[in-house]
Amino acid sequence: MQELSPDQIPDGWSRIASVYERAFEKLTIQFSNEALRQLEIKPGERVLDVAAGTGSFALAAARAGGNVLATDFAPGMVDRLRERIRSEDLSNIAADVMDGQNLELSDSFCDVAASIVGVIFFPDIARGLAELKRVLKPGGRCAVVCWGDPEKFEMMGYLKKAIQTAAPEFEMPAQTPVWARLCGHEQLKIEMMAAGFKDVKVTNMLGRLEIESPEDFWDDFTASAPPLEKLFMALGEDNTRRTGKIFAELVRGNCKGGMPCLTSEACIAIAVA
Repeated sequence: MQELSPDQIPDGWSRIASVYERAFEKLTIQFSNEALRQLEIKPGERVLDVAAGTGSFALAAARAGGNVLATDFAPGMVDRLRERIRSEDLSNIAADVMDGQNLELSDSFCDVAASIVGVIFFPDIARGLAELKRVLKPGGRCAVVCWGDPEKFEMMGYLKKAIQTAAPEFEMPAQTPVWARLCGHEQLKIEMMAAGFKDVKVTNMLGRLEIESPEDFWDDFTASAPPLEKLFMALGEDNTRRTGKIFAELVRGNCKGGMPCLTSEACIAIAVA
């Protein structure tokens, strides 16, 4: 049996749902909004968001008039999304705990389906994409977002450089990160076509994460994903503190006037079932 990474286990994501939202939603919502724009959701259409996390896409789709079901395998993520639904008093969206590789939904369930940097974490990505297609009505539209060129993922580049400077003896994990198994324009298109989608169009988008305080961001960043928690536990408290100071310096040093920011490239696939 394949050993799962920390980011493929529900409990880890449940524990850090609110921290993930604070750290990353200002970035991922940019990709959600662009996917939503390209999908052109019509009022009353049934929309499914798979691996919805804390719900940036699902909430935006509901505000646009879709009848939305958001699913995630982590109960803590679903609980946080339900809190947000109640706070906005939205009646056209629901959230349920569900495994995106085995959706408890009928064939042809929805008009639109999406997974925004979600299916990329699945142990079986091909199965997750096949499930997205299965639950779509014939001719239904789908959006899948993965990360682009890992070399353009600034925060991870700065993290690696900061660790190497602060703790040169520390050995970084050698295995490919889970999120990098499906990465880039061409691979995303190939996997979508292999799942049976038609008219697959992929666009690249550079997102900007503005950071008012790199130090405050670092505090959230270290606990914003299960693999990062594991990494910093192995790195140790003192090395993590030194790494954070160097990371903040790198972020500020990259600022060409204005608020510090980090950029990340994403690939947005829009396809037809």
